[in-house]
Amino acid sequence: MLKRFAITLFIAMLIISLSGCAGTEADTIGSIEEDIIEDAAPAEGGEEEITEEAAGQSPAEEAAAQEIIAGLGRDPGTQYGYGAHPPLTKVLETLVVRDALLQFKPELAETWDVSDDGLTWTFNLRKGVKFHDGSDFNAEDVKHNLLRVSASSPDLFGIMEEINIIDDYTIEVKHAEPFASFLYSVAWAGAAIIAPEAIDSEGKVTEPIGTGPYKRTEWVTGEKMVLKKNGDYWGTEPMLDTITLVNIPDATTRMLALQAGEIDMVIDTGGIIPEHVAMVEADPDIEVLTIDGAVPHYMTISTAREPFDDVNVRKAIMYAIDTESIVQYALEGYGKKMTSIIPNSESEWLHPENLYEFNNPDKALELLETAGWTDTDEDGILDKDGERFVATFLLSTSLIGRWPYLTIAEIIQDQLSDIGIILEIKVVEGGLWSETMRGGGADFTLRPFAGISPHSRLYSWVHSGGDQNLAMGMNLDNPEIDMLIEELLSTTDDGAAKELFYQIQELAAEEVSVLPIYDEVLINAVRSNVKGYRLHPWFYVNWEEIHIESISE
Repeated sequence: MLKRFAITLFIAMLIISLSGCAGTEADTIGSIEEDIIEDAAPAEGGEEEITEEAAGQSPAEEAAAQEIIAGLGRDPGTQYGYGAHPPLTKVLETLVVRDALLQFKPELAETWDVSDDGLTWTFNLRKGVKFHDGSDFNAEDVKHNLLRVSASSPDLFGIMEEINIIDDYTIEVKHAEPFASFLYSVAWAGAAIIAPEAIDSEGKVTEPIGTGPYKRTEWVTGEKMVLKKNGDYWGTEPMLDTITLVNIPDATTRMLALQAGEIDMVIDTGGIIPEHVAMVEADPDIEVLTIDGAVPHYMTISTAREPFDDVNVRKAIMYAIDTESIVQYALEGYGKKMTSIIPNSESEWLHPENLYEFNNPDKALELLETAGWTDTDEDGILDKDGERFVATFLLSTSLIGRWPYLTIAEIIQDQLSDIGIILEIKVVEGGLWSETMRGGGADFTLRPFAGISPHSRLYSWVHSGGDQNLAMGMNLDNPEIDMLIEELLSTTDDGAAKELFYQIQELAAEEVSVLPIYDEVLINAVRSNVKGYRLHPWFYVNWEEIHIESISE
């Protein structure tokens, strides 16, 4: 079966390359014609590892064996440095998880509470849990992992003064000051609990030995990952015996493989792109699944690059863009308009007003004229001091295969053209994209961002030290925003926190270093014999409930 998939993959990629869809590092796209981020080259000799026996199985035999093949648009082993993406593989688990309504629920911790002063968190751990290597899970393992993760991400858990082991199944974390997003942090996939034996002396994970319903038995970097049922799982016994996750970076290839029956599912955020939905829905053997996701998509503006160091120019870009047309045409309705940097999924903290004003070209032209940009020679292009207004929009190859970013960029290109701005769109591989954006080598880009918590989202994007602020070359530096975010992180009173959230969102909208383009509607698809899959806004896959329905069922 996988050998046939490799043939289809080759044919599909050949078709795509001949039609000119794939961008190279030097590509510059000029018109509307076509549609964590990890790029990895397929390992050599990967295909030979697929046996003739596996390739020759019939659908009935596969169903009887409860084996499934799922396609996704990235390598499920490269993010987090674990060799197994926790939500996508369920190899690793956290103390606390967030359910389909994004509410906290127990996983390795059965209960938890926080002291009235917000300084002390106590977790009561689940008993009878074993790691995949047979060792027992206990409080010592939790302490080991909290220290390991905080060593590489010092701000993730706040300032932990003490971690006290009360007994084998009770652990207490004391903070120097309240840390409002602590529970979000321990629920984050990056805080997964790993067997200490699988962590080297430098704190690096050598193997993803966790407590989840599945074990990783094989990983060919950039190509596939094989998971096997954990017979000693503490929770519901998994129904599938074997799961193979195949990395298929190109969206069309994923769709073709699903339609050909060579994979059973397309999963993950960005799994099925909107323009393919109608074609997939037309297949009677395939079911399309959708859910409002928790992954917003942002357009960044490099504030240190001329002319975007002028806030009036940045605001003009906002006014020139029509996000409703992006949702309608690029996303074919599979997306939601955003009104603030906080997405709709975090409605508790979302500012009640529409803070970002899009689709007002006249206002855009007024602001540009204020900034000195006019069409002096009446050629339809704005100019200033003899220089035409030309901007660059850089896209990553690892992202355009999962979301219609190229189409979105081309729509924005047309919208900026209407006000006299030339927008050059360039597509480069993921590593070069990251390097260029961090170095301030492009004006705009697009990227998704799930985030850890509403608090950390604001820190990441608009704090002067925020990881996304720096990584995307925005380099926003507003002392008032920094002060409010730092106050927010230590505020545990919901009423006071909400006021701070509102103030920060208002200031972020005034700075316009980042534009909220749309909230994703997650689109996945399964063949009709796949049962039990329930979508999750943060693409946690409920593998323990999924199974293949046999012909006789």
